Amino acid sequence: AMKILVLSDSHQQSLNSDFVKQYDAVFHCGDYGISRGILEQNKAYYVAGNCDVLGAKELVIRWKGRTVLLTHGHLESVKYGFDRLVYKALDYEVSVVFFGHTHRQTVFEEDGILFVNPGAYPDSYAEITDEALYLHQQGKIRKMLFKW
Repeated sequence: AMKILVLSDSHQQSLNSDFVKQYDAVFHCGDYGISRGILEQNKAYYVAGNCDVLGAKELVIRWKGRTVLLTHGHLESVKYGFDRLVYKALDYEVSVVFFGHTHRQTVFEEDGILFVNPGAYPDSYAEITDEALYLHQQGKIRKMLFKW
């Protein structure tokens, strides 16, 4: 069974390598702060946030039958709404978008595209399996059905 980790905005919070290693794939939506080394070691996909220097601004990744847009969100002004992000997703013909920047966990579907902002790690993050999306927030878990 597949299990992926989606996280964002970890800033000065160090990622635990053992925690990251248990996933088939890791997607970090930027503002990785001090954790770039661990992301690199674990072959994670990551983008640069507005506080980062190194890394692509966005990535389009083909992963197990889906096309994913990974972006931080500041370039799409996500603090003011999701229109630009939605247009970009439609333009790039992706079916999943992972983004961050707002530090607020958000999940919505628009035009058949799943948008996930995992919130700011370690308080919030998301896990996705073949069958569901698990939203972790301050120790609580919310499950949403989603077929990868």
